[in-house]
Amino acid sequence: MTSPQVSICIPTYCQLDYLRETLRSVEIQSYKDYELIVSDDTPDLLVKELVLSYDFGHRLRYYRNSPALGSPENWNQAISYAKGKYIKILHHDDRFQDSESLDTFVSLLDDNPNADLAFSVSTAENIVDGYMHTHCPSKEQVHHLSIMPESLFFYNVIGAPSAVIYRNKFNIKFDQQLKWLVDIEFYIQFLLKNNQFVYTPEVLIATAANAPHQVTSFCQSDACVDLCEHFYLYQKIAVKIKSHPSTQSIWFRLFEKYSVYSPESAVKKGVNCFSQVDDFPFFEAYKKNSLKRTPFRMYARLPIFFKKVIRFLLKKVRLV
Repeated sequence: MTSPQVSICIPTYCQLDYLRETLRSVEIQSYKDYELIVSDDTPDLLVKELVLSYDFGHRLRYYRNSPALGSPENWNQAISYAKGKYIKILHHDDRFQDSESLDTFVSLLDDNPNADLAFSVSTAENIVDGYMHTHCPSKEQVHHLSIMPESLFFYNVIGAPSAVIYRNKFNIKFDQQLKWLVDIEFYIQFLLKNNQFVYTPEVLIATAANAPHQVTSFCQSDACVDLCEHFYLYQKIAVKIKSHPSTQSIWFRLFEKYSVYSPESAVKKGVNCFSQVDDFPFFEAYKKNSLKRTPFRMYARLPIFFKKVIRFLLKKVRLV
């Protein structure tokens, strides 16, 4: 039996309503040279029953994990079964935008043999308020990514894993130590092997945002996860980004977000990662920067009336 051109890998855990839409989007694809791999962490048989209710013929390969592997190990498990030339991760709450999406993804790599990874624009619908966001990087960001893959540390130019297709060649896995930055770390690893990639501004993937079951919902405001994962990834790539001007900015933003001013204040919040190193220069730089900004912060918090009074007095002083 010949290997398929592309392996669509769907790691699943419950969420039948989302998965139903995902499977429908696979079912309608015009491109048929694929295998569909479902690696299931669900404790019951509901996902299995739903998956088997679709007619994917010989293309479907279903695996149930007992005990559950968790994220991202379930992603790695799905990928480990892949026999295709290309790997297309499709999370169980994401879907192909239309019937030609998979064909376009495959063409990106077929037509660009020197590239090992390709990605597209994706949309994200906020399930709380219905707001639709389009993840569409600028030309400058895409160009910068081609020069310095580590720039993903500053901004995720690529987007969600579902917006990516890559060649099944490097045996790179998603880092089990990560939850929040796991996709970014994977992209950096991959692009450091070969920084040639293909980008299309066409929307090929639709995703959901702010769903309660998503990792984002509990990671984006968890100081321990957010700070420690940034620190973990920073240590891996510090040689390349330590002197980059955006590095200081991103640490300042994180310190500000979680009101962390020193390794000691971080430890008080349960964030112990910074105590592992003797020299982490960004705390001292942040302290100096904060002292300069203190008067402006105080001014920003004043009621409008007092701001007007201060502006009036400053004008008077300048006139004298």
